[in-house]
Amino acid sequence: MSLHTPLQAVGDPAATMAAANLLAYASIAVAAAVLFGYLVGYVQYVLAADTVEWWYIAVAAGAAVIYGVSGAASMLADASWLTVFTDGAVLFFILFLALGLRALYHAEGSPDGRSRLIPVWVDYLVVAAFVAAWWLGFLVEADWTRLVVAAGWLLASAWAVLYGVLTVRFHEGTTLAAITRHLLPAALCVVAIVVVDLGGSVVGLSAAYVDAIWLVGTVLAAAFLFNTAVAIRQEGGQLQRMYDWTTWRQQSLEE
Repeated sequence: MSLHTPLQAVGDPAATMAAANLLAYASIAVAAAVLFGYLVGYVQYVLAADTVEWWYIAVAAGAAVIYGVSGAASMLADASWLTVFTDGAVLFFILFLALGLRALYHAEGSPDGRSRLIPVWVDYLVVAAFVAAWWLGFLVEADWTRLVVAAGWLLASAWAVLYGVLTVRFHEGTTLAAITRHLLPAALCVVAIVVVDLGGSVVGLSAAYVDAIWLVGTVLAAAFLFNTAVAIRQEGGQLQRMYDWTTWRQQSLEE
């Protein structure tokens, strides 16, 4: 979710907090942009294939960029209407990240393309329930809708974590597993931020604690996104060296 503290806050503590929030937004925007750039380059120039699973994750990275940019812009311009883009970007991030993890699991899965644990219709039901819960919270202003949104987020988060774990287990020792290990913690950080924000009003959690969790979670999410970008760059470099003739020009069949 987003914080709405303007950068022009009065008083040193408030100004310090606003500056920290602005840096958090900037860090996640930069990290997601680096991830998006490396991911697009990896798909186009290393894999040289139109693989839909990676494009799902690219959309999630693009949503993270929008989240950081719109959040920072809403603070700099003190424009509350920009928070609509920030909240929507969170929806796109977790939704397409979950779809990407599911696609990674099925990249070399069973011939019929079905999950080994749950049928396909359950996947569709989870996506529909998540989107419906989010729009209900966006359109209906009531206390009970926050509980519905929180339930939808928990369901979608468990779904994403399930496929993340399955991807690592099923594709152990491959690029898919290596990248998923870095990407999944970023999703967990974002989910924790949203759940704490939604549940803060229900359990009466202090706004200071909610803001602190948002700040720490956002910075951690940015760090994990950047780590994922580095992992993608390393995996791409290894594949490029494997198929580069200069890597093997000193070798012979006798060796």
